[in-house]
Order: sequence, then structure tokens, then C-alpha cells
Amino acid sequence: MYDVGQLIEEPELLGPLARSFHELTPPVYLRAVKIKLTARCNLKCVMCRYGRGWAPPELSAERFGQILREMAELGCRKVHFSGGEVLARRDFEEVVEAASQSGVKVTLTSNLTLLTKARAKRLLAQRISGISTSLDGASAKVHESIRGVPGSFKRTLRGIEYVARYAGKRPPKLRVNFVMMRENFRDYPALIQLVGERGAEDLVPMPVDTKRRELRLSKRLIREYNRDIAPEVRELRERYGLPLTELAIYPFGRDQDAEQTATGEYAGGYYHAHPCYAPWLHLFVAWDGKVYLCCMTNGRIEPLGDLATQGVREVFQGPRFQAIRAEMKHTRLASCHACDMYLSENRELQAAIGPAARLGEVGGVGSDVRAAAGGAMSTPVVSQFRLRNAPSALPAPRRLPLV
Repeated sequence: MYDVGQLIEEPELLGPLARSFHELTPPVYLRAVKIKLTARCNLKCVMCRYGRGWAPPELSAERFGQILREMAELGCRKVHFSGGEVLARRDFEEVVEAASQSGVKVTLTSNLTLLTKARAKRLLAQRISGISTSLDGASAKVHESIRGVPGSFKRTLRGIEYVARYAGKRPPKLRVNFVMMRENFRDYPALIQLVGERGAEDLVPMPVDTKRRELRLSKRLIREYNRDIAPEVRELRERYGLPLTELAIYPFGRDQDAEQTATGEYAGGYYHAHPCYAPWLHLFVAWDGKVYLCCMTNGRIEPLGDLATQGVREVFQGPRFQAIRAEMKHTRLASCHACDMYLSENRELQAAIGPAARLGEVGGVGSDVRAAAGGAMSTPVVSQFRLRNAPSALPAPRRLPLV
């Protein structure tokens, strides 16, 4: 979700959102989009399903250009490109140029290991607002044990240098993501110093999202982090001018939250009683044009549309999207409870739209679903999700979400 503060301050934006949520009418505008341009990746991260030779078909740069123009016409203000590794696409620069020409704000995620001087110059000639990259350790030994490819630590640092060198007068904000797990969580303080000295605007700790218990921190390790490491993290983030949010300093929550976060429920139980507004403002597009609610639902629910053959408005305002919005007013997907990405934005919107948005206080879910789907759906979308994720039918490891 993008610039929720501005949305709340502008009645012409907040009013239609509130009506769409409470009355379950199709949203009149699309706020932000994430496009996963490719599943290909040159790294082999231990927590990730990409980077192991999987290369499914992708939409062309020309088709993505058409899609981006349709998104802009629907009011889209921001697009974020990710992969896989976006630079694995030789036509990535063409897609970025199309997005920039459509007038939307452009951000991207890349490991930067494939960024050459020539590609950096062409990319940074566009109006790119932000670049996110990843470092999972303060040394090559730790980082590469997780990222799986020797030399990747040095190449990412080189890519960061190219961004700084060729950015011009309007440099993009540099954000470094840090996927925290048992092997590397103690590197957090040293990593703050490393990225702070290279001009990063933020270092974002991201607790690993996986069912593999051997990667996640236990309750004991979470308490160790909170006791021994968090105070130093606060001090160093302040020294280097990085944001001092609660999640930045205590990414696993406080000690009383350890029971939930040790199981991967990083939302702290928030979505058991509150809605997520992302389905009304945001959509996620995979490399083949398939559309989902967000990155957490990519491959975990049935697609809500297909932009290889459909238009953006047709999908975003269509019956499948409307049906899952209706159900998600009252109950969330299992993957929602593992997501802390939009917690602050959802709290702001919850306060702005009012107490009627609280779970179970607006209408009945059955009538909402039938109204949204025009009476045509026999199996609710969320119910389909639950069936697909029952213990007897867990997806193969290759299908785990990107973290």
C-alpha cells in the first residue's frame, strides 16, 4: 500500500475507499502494484524457491508496457518490480522505461550482482524513486552461506557503488533488506555499520518467512536478541540516521510476542480481529500475467485474473476479486498472519475508516460473498485457499513464497 497518510488526508480518496469496503462495491481506483517480472534468479538462497533453474514463461516487455499504461489510467501511483532477479531479464530496462513514461512512481528490488556500468547508466537515467537490495550478513562468509553463490557479497557491494556513482541529481533511496534467521541474526549491528557507511536510507530486518523451523529463531533466541542485541541496534540505527521504528529494533516483537513469532506469526495476531485493506488498494502480478492479492498469496490461492488475456480494470473490479474482498472483511488467509508488511498502514486505515470495519461488525459473510460474485460462486475463494493448504496437501518446497 502506498502513501496511506496522503490517502487519509484526501476525502476524494478516503471516501470512495470507505464506501467500497463497507458497501462492497468495486474500488474506483488502484493505488499501488507489485510486479514480479521473472522467477529466474542467479542466486540460490536457502529460504527461497527461486534460483534453481526454474524459468517459467514470462510476458513480454511490450505487454507489460500496455499493462502499466492501463494501471496508470486506473489511478495507480506506484509500481514495484521484483523477481526472482529482475536483472535476469535482458529487457528489464525497457519495462522500467515504460513505467516511468506512464507517470507512476517506480521502485525495484534487485540483488544488484548483475548490474553493470552500462545497465546502471540506462536504468538510473529513468526516474527510479527507490532501490531495495539484500545483504544477509556483514561478511562474505555469512552472506554467501545464505545466498548460496561465492562472490555474491562483493558483487552486491559493487552494485551499491554503481547506484551511488550513476544516480545523478535525483538518486533513488537505497534500502537494504536483511532476512533474519538463526545463522545471521547476530550480524545485525555490524550490518547497520556496513550499510550506514554506504549511504543506505534504511536497513530493513525481515524475519524469515518459512515453515522450516531450523531457519526460524526459537523463543530462546528471540529473547536473546531482545536482551543482548536490540539495545545496540537502537544505538547504531540512531548514529547512522536510520528509522527508529519498533519493528526495526524489535523485528520479532517484544518478549511477550515470542510465542507467536517463533512459529512465524509475525503479524502478532492483529489480523485475527482486524481487516487488511490491501485487496482494495493493491494487486500483485506474476511473470506470466496471473494476478493475486499480494506477494504472500502468489501461488497460494487460485489466480484472480490473467493479464495475458484480460485488462487491468476487468480483473481488479471483477467478480473473483470482489468475492475474496467480501470474505476477507471477516476472515483472513493463513498467510496474512505471517505478514508484518502493512501493519502500520492497516492500523491507520482502521482508525480512519471507523469501528464498523472491525471483524464481524458489518453484515454477514455469506450474503457479502454472494453479492460480490453476483451469486455465481459456489466455493468461496478463501475456502479454496484453506483446502489447498490443508496439512495433507501442502505445496512442494519449490512453491514456498519468496521471502
